[in-house]
Amino acid sequence: MNEDKDAAERQFVEAYHMPEGMARHEALERAARSADALDHLPLAVSCRIALIRSAYDLGRYDLMLAPFAWCGTAEQRDPTAFDEWETHSYDWAHKWIVSGLIADPRFTLAQIGSFVDQLAERYQRLGYSMQPVHGARADLAAHVGDDEAYREHFAKYLAMDRGPMSDCEACVIEEQAGHLIRQGRHAEAVAHAEHQLEQDTGCATQPQGILTTLTPAFVALGDVDRARQAHVVAYRLVRDDLVGGYLDDHLEFCATSGNVRRGVELLRGHLHRVHHSTSPSRAMHFAAGAALLLSRVSPDEEFAVPRDGRTTVLTAPELRELLQAQALEIAARFDQRNGSDAVSTRVRRTLAAEDTIPVALAVPISSAPAPAADEEDPVTVADPVELAQQLCDAFDSGEFVTGMRLLRSLPEDLDPLLPETLGALVAARRAIVSAHLRPKEEVLAELDAAVDRLVACGEHDLANRFRARGAGLRAEEDGPAESVAAARTCLAEAEAAGTPYTRVLTRLLLADLLVDDDETDEPEALTAEALELARAEVPELVSRARCDRAQHLATAGRLDEAHAEVVDVLSDSPSASVRFDALRLLLKIQTVRGDEEAVRVAAEFVGAFSSPRGPWTAEAHRQRVASVERLGLEAEHLADLRDAVAIGHDVGVPDDVAKACYALAGGYLKAGRFVEAAEALEEAVRVIDGGDVDPDVVVPVRYRLGQVCARLDETETARRHLEVALGLVPADEPWRRAMVLDVLAGVLRRLDLPLEAASAYQGAAAAWQAVSEPAEAAGSLVEAAAALPNEEAAECATTLTEAEQLLPEVDDPDHRTHLTARIAAIRAFLHVQAGEHAAAIEQNGIAEELAAQLGDLDWQTFLVARGARFLLESGDQVNAEAEARRAGSLITDETPPQILGDIANVLEEALRTQGKPTSGDPLLRGLTSRLDS
Repeated sequence: MNEDKDAAERQFVEAYHMPEGMARHEALERAARSADALDHLPLAVSCRIALIRSAYDLGRYDLMLAPFAWCGTAEQRDPTAFDEWETHSYDWAHKWIVSGLIADPRFTLAQIGSFVDQLAERYQRLGYSMQPVHGARADLAAHVGDDEAYREHFAKYLAMDRGPMSDCEACVIEEQAGHLIRQGRHAEAVAHAEHQLEQDTGCATQPQGILTTLTPAFVALGDVDRARQAHVVAYRLVRDDLVGGYLDDHLEFCATSGNVRRGVELLRGHLHRVHHSTSPSRAMHFAAGAALLLSRVSPDEEFAVPRDGRTTVLTAPELRELLQAQALEIAARFDQRNGSDAVSTRVRRTLAAEDTIPVALAVPISSAPAPAADEEDPVTVADPVELAQQLCDAFDSGEFVTGMRLLRSLPEDLDPLLPETLGALVAARRAIVSAHLRPKEEVLAELDAAVDRLVACGEHDLANRFRARGAGLRAEEDGPAESVAAARTCLAEAEAAGTPYTRVLTRLLLADLLVDDDETDEPEALTAEALELARAEVPELVSRARCDRAQHLATAGRLDEAHAEVVDVLSDSPSASVRFDALRLLLKIQTVRGDEEAVRVAAEFVGAFSSPRGPWTAEAHRQRVASVERLGLEAEHLADLRDAVAIGHDVGVPDDVAKACYALAGGYLKAGRFVEAAEALEEAVRVIDGGDVDPDVVVPVRYRLGQVCARLDETETARRHLEVALGLVPADEPWRRAMVLDVLAGVLRRLDLPLEAASAYQGAAAAWQAVSEPAEAAGSLVEAAAALPNEEAAECATTLTEAEQLLPEVDDPDHRTHLTARIAAIRAFLHVQAGEHAAAIEQNGIAEELAAQLGDLDWQTFLVARGARFLLESGDQVNAEAEARRAGSLITDETPPQILGDIANVLEEALRTQGKPTSGDPLLRGLTSRLDS
């Protein structure tokens, strides 16, 4: 018989430790039947309590009824069969039953009322606070639309103190805030709940519950920043919950706050809920929130909806119709049960919800393809020849924005109607302005064809100008030497037979190419010649030549001269082309000099070239991002960085989005907003995965995202990003490899992979040594030793010796002392493992003395308590007690609970082994009191 009971207990333990899901629930049911067959009542109770919790985790309150009823019968039969925890769990489950029955229209109001009465009777009999009872009655009254009863019980729920059966303080506050918001008391809700957001509750449903609840209140109060942050943080914490609540709230927020694209992303991750929600109430709320969102989605959008192992593709209108009907049908079933129309009224209100004030995302995402907004002035010229002539004149005079607007207004299929010379000029312009969007080979082929057309028309001077521009475009394809040679040929031709305009232009273009090829003297001379010629014969190019001269001065490191020149150029009302280059140069100069005036210039630059949008807009934002990041002002310019992300998506290239997201994440990190930092970096990763992004951008993005995910305890995700980053680190960047390995090692250690962690730390140490960073290398070796498991004592000792050998090369005395202390502390542990208590106590004492020198009181206290433990294990109870008391004398109000617990445990054991009383010891009593509180 005992063997059968042992087997049944093992069956329960195995089922209990299975992953959450229906398979686990069914295994627990089998274990319960086995316990019943053996009349093993305590085991049967444990099985039923586990089944109740399993049903709760599954969101299947219908599965909770049978084990709940069984527990009631078992309690009457033998209350002692329940241990303390099981009694608490059964008491707590009375609340769950009421919530579950309210959420399922199959149960009558009479049945629900009976369970509410049972809840009230039980809690009153056991002396619990009646707060949860009034909360249940308020929920039921609100559900059926009994406003008078709702107000009565809500007032009592709000006023009554919490008790042992109340939810955690944060969950109670969430409920109370929700009631206030439903009454339109938004400011009160925020004031009542916001202080709780600063607390670490330890609750699995917080802070996401409070944040989700408060989001509509923030919106109603116009607090856009907090609404955005609440949504982003809360949704990240629930996004992997495939059955739980809150999703409908976030879908409604996205639908009404101008974030439909994000809402679609959220919905796509939960399409299984269309046919597989865990309760009628959750199905109804999901369907209503999703239908509302779909009312704002393009009819062309499609969704792959799973059902019974198959997938059906539905358009947005089709899915909306299905979900709306589903929500209204379930609501009607609730109303039929309740004898009111309260539920249908709420669902219809959701389905008809109007847009709120817009809430910009923490990270702008790419929009669905849509017609571009018409932000340009209409072009009234009807004659394509006149239009073409105007656009060429605009480009020639440096008004490139006007030129682009006119070029966009001239359909390409009208080009054949233009006179040949004008058509060739337009074709050349089309090729040049598309250079950033199309393969260079295509662009150059079109430009060459346009140049040939100009030559055929006898326009040799114009052909030479565009040939010179083409030399600049060829630099990436053919290399600097060939492009410089081509530009020299163009200059020679201009000197022989060109107009002054072309002679100035070819000098400036050649000078630019020479600067790119690291030449300095000749570019300066060419620019001086161009400026002199412009002043004499081409006054419209004087500002252009001066701006180029300023650029060359800056490149040569003569920043003051360059700054003075470019400021003077800007004061002379230059053309749009010159103003663009001048503002960009001024911004770069001020940024390099660390001048915060760069912030103002960046704003002017962006403002001047924001409309109409084009590549110039992306470049202005690109330069502002670089400036803000170099000045370390990301946290102060979050809005500007968000704008840069949006512009990058709209008119930029993938690099622009990734870099702006990286800088935006840096701002969020500086502000302590880690979830939003992760969101920004994940948007960068999406862009990286979908486009051609510079590898120099990819590694920092993945590395930073790995760090942030580790900070958010998303360790598996952190590991994945860091391993991707590690694989992309160039071989000639060992310093970057070391940084990635150090962080990856920490993540592997948290994943309980000690050997892998130690190996990563050792790899980091080798990389640090390769770049002559002994302090970093020693630190990585110490971490490697600390990560090694107990059975690797020999390797641990060897690793510590390697670290110790690097200490003389560590320049910072405090860092050297810290590493020395760490080495001694780890050696103390190795000695204890080997049973060498005297050596362990000696090394621990060295570590403690060094910790005291560093002023690290918590570490010192920990080491003193550990020394007491070593003494106790060596049989020296008297000195163990003395050391424990010395540790107690070091504690402060800030001492972590873990250290308090260590001191209490070793002191209690030292007293007990000496036969001394423990209950009256003042230090032990004080420690216990602090731990209990």
